[in-house]
Amino acid sequence: MNTFAPFPLVVGRSSFFDDVGFATVPVNSSTATVVACSALNRAVSSPSYTFVSSFDQYQKIFSGQCDRVHSYIYGQLDNLDQDDDQNEEVIENIARVIDLMGEPASGTAMLEASLLKDNLNVLGPLLLAIGASCHRDTEYLRAEALRNYAKDPDYRVRKAAVRALGRMKALPAKRALEEISSQKETGELALLAEAMLR
Repeated sequence: MNTFAPFPLVVGRSSFFDDVGFATVPVNSSTATVVACSALNRAVSSPSYTFVSSFDQYQKIFSGQCDRVHSYIYGQLDNLDQDDDQNEEVIENIARVIDLMGEPASGTAMLEASLLKDNLNVLGPLLLAIGASCHRDTEYLRAEALRNYAKDPDYRVRKAAVRALGRMKALPAKRALEEISSQKETGELALLAEAMLR
């Protein structure tokens, strides 16, 4: 890449030189001869290096946010109790962190749900929290995740997913509930989905 010299190195002409090192240019005038060493021709960081550095930095930030959300979710799930009011508070707290942090939090919550699938006492409230979030940018992905849980072989997981879809106010959740309610062969689950639409 060439750098434009801020002063004319040859009378009447501006000069360009390469960025890879220093330029030594003899400058002649009618009264003296001077050798000018310019330090302006510094090598510039390549755009690809800058992009990779920025990408790495964003990746670290995103990863750090996911780690913090993971710790927060597990801390909240530890507070689950037989008391419905206490559980409702846990659900609201997790939903609020999804609203606040968006994609890192919703993605982490959905990953945690997949890891906790065998523990229904914890999975149910977590699915409800995913459904209770009002974060608009993640509503489609959250509704799709809950729709997939509504097809799970375990009836209790399906029921928890339908209840979570009922907490969502978003259009994708409503469509998922309509689809489930139209499948009369699912019996009680179809009735539950229909009730959630009201």
